[in-house]
Amino acid sequence: MPDYKRMAGEKQESQVSYFLDRYFSHDENYKVLNNLQIEVNGFNSQIDHLIIYKAGFIVVESKSIQGAVRVNSLGEWERSYKDEWFGIPSPVQQAAVQIDNLKALLRENRAQMLGKILGIQQGFGARQYKTVVAISSSARLDRDAIPADISQHIVKTEFLIDKIKDLTQAAQSSLKSFAKTEPRFSDEEMDQIYAFLKDYQQSSEALQKPEAKPSSTSAEEATCPGQEFVTVSCKKCGETATLSAQYGRYGYYVQCAKCSTNTALKHACPACGSGSTKTRKSKSDMYLDCQSCSKSTPFSVKWGTAGSS
Repeated sequence: MPDYKRMAGEKQESQVSYFLDRYFSHDENYKVLNNLQIEVNGFNSQIDHLIIYKAGFIVVESKSIQGAVRVNSLGEWERSYKDEWFGIPSPVQQAAVQIDNLKALLRENRAQMLGKILGIQQGFGARQYKTVVAISSSARLDRDAIPADISQHIVKTEFLIDKIKDLTQAAQSSLKSFAKTEPRFSDEEMDQIYAFLKDYQQSSEALQKPEAKPSSTSAEEATCPGQEFVTVSCKKCGETATLSAQYGRYGYYVQCAKCSTNTALKHACPACGSGSTKTRKSKSDMYLDCQSCSKSTPFSVKWGTAGSS
């Protein structure tokens, strides 16, 4: 029997993706990712749509709702179906969890996306993180009965673009007053953030696929003579000598034999600084391939062994 609920959800997500791609794909002030799955410290979340803009991020949660929607003063959601009311999880709370995981992912990999100022590594803590719930255009909303702090997040799909423009208008302008109060990403940082998250997304999607066969070019030929290793350390204890490269649900990572912590095997290119990189395995060696400058650099860890090169 067809899963009509799932099909309706996919249709709604597809419609939202269409609107976002149509209006923002050629605007350099916005970067859009659809269906971004994040795993951090064993916690998983799936972001329907993520918008990167000058001041931060917008998480768009798609909801297919045919009927009426109501939300009480406690923030509990209900929807109607065939004249009956049913409770549903709050998409605002779902988005809050997604933002927490996104923040953790960005924090752990900030050096690959943001540079340093006066020797101090920049972070993502002062950025904006906003939530929009895009519901089906056919849904019925009683705005007067929905708490204002929740209603402000909800928009019907046909008004989604206007909502996003309203949320980002100040950040996208060149007003000096805004720049003094909140940091904004440079064009280069926007590109690096998008490249990192896109690569992370593609790595996640490729997990169920068989590992590609190595090309005819040997690992030695792909690496420049005398090239240094990309040093990897455990994100928890900082250990570098007791790490073993592994492959799991979310791509390549290293496991620390000292504290049993897993650390994603990702890094910016040491040659050009680009975050558009991919991790590759060749026999027992691990390599970082840069998509920007085409340079390949070996990692300091080996496949399945606890030791440094």
